[in-house]
Amino acid sequence: MEEYTSCHWLQHGLSFENDHIEMCCLCCHKGGGKLHIKENYNGKGLDWDDIFALKDKYIDDNKNGIIDPRCEGCFNLVHRYWQNDEEHFINYIHFNHWTHCNCDCIYCYTSWDKVNFQKRPHYKVFPMIKELFKRKLFRDGGEVTFAGGEPTILNEFEDLTNFLVKQKEVKRITVHSSGIKYSKAIENGIKAGKLSVCLSPDSGTRETYKKVKRVDKFNKVWENIAKYASTKLVQEPQNPYYTKVETKFILIPEVNTTKNEIDNWLELSIKAGIKSIVIDVEDVYCKKILAEDKEMPDYLVELSKYIVQRAKELNLNLVQYNNFCYLTTKYCIE
Repeated sequence: MEEYTSCHWLQHGLSFENDHIEMCCLCCHKGGGKLHIKENYNGKGLDWDDIFALKDKYIDDNKNGIIDPRCEGCFNLVHRYWQNDEEHFINYIHFNHWTHCNCDCIYCYTSWDKVNFQKRPHYKVFPMIKELFKRKLFRDGGEVTFAGGEPTILNEFEDLTNFLVKQKEVKRITVHSSGIKYSKAIENGIKAGKLSVCLSPDSGTRETYKKVKRVDKFNKVWENIAKYASTKLVQEPQNPYYTKVETKFILIPEVNTTKNEIDNWLELSIKAGIKSIVIDVEDVYCKKILAEDKEMPDYLVELSKYIVQRAKELNLNLVQYNNFCYLTTKYCIE
């Protein structure tokens, strides 16, 4: 065992994208990510030996101090001793292969050509996942995340999620959802103490919700948020950091970046029984700031400080997603 710079996704992760498979889904850092494992993937069987051989190549490069330029600036990179780095197994899976959605968020990359994105074919992953577990290639204590479009309208979602909840090797499942469609599989996962759901109103008022999501489902979403939050656990969570229901707010400059929106979102979250909140900043905006080597505007920095402070005052667990994490780190917001 030796000490070197790497990340847990490169070592043992897979991210299923619309037409290919990557090491991870992160792309907001300087290098931009996109370490592809398999091109032109359509759900057919996978050659696991080929996948692990490619991972071995990246790991060997890391051991020799050669970090892929696409990983530059990623906060997942850590210099430490990496245990089991010669063993072939998967411990992190990200499902991001689904472009269809039941809303049309202005910040989503699919919004630029929504009609064609909705027509794009999607592939099945459930058969491959069952093979992964049958071959015992998923290591005990692993985690699974659903994102990419709206998972709850994916044809396989209910069956796939119920299957994953029952697998003893899976420690935690996280689902990112619009909250428009209520899912019994999500409810079952919450009851089992294994699944957390992150629901994204991205607003605190109906008017702003319609502007951001471009559908009129504000009341329905908050009704489902409260319903998920009221679900009773029937067993203790396996993960000590488990949080069953979270609400998310993506800051979109000049659209929802007011204290009034934040205050209303926090008030609605508490009223619905939420104990944990998620915050991020719109990705394209952050990439433009980075590309032009500019500073974040003062009002956005001050609003970020306000959010962090209010979360502490309201005793809410605050989860910082990628861009917000970079912002708070750069501007020393604690």
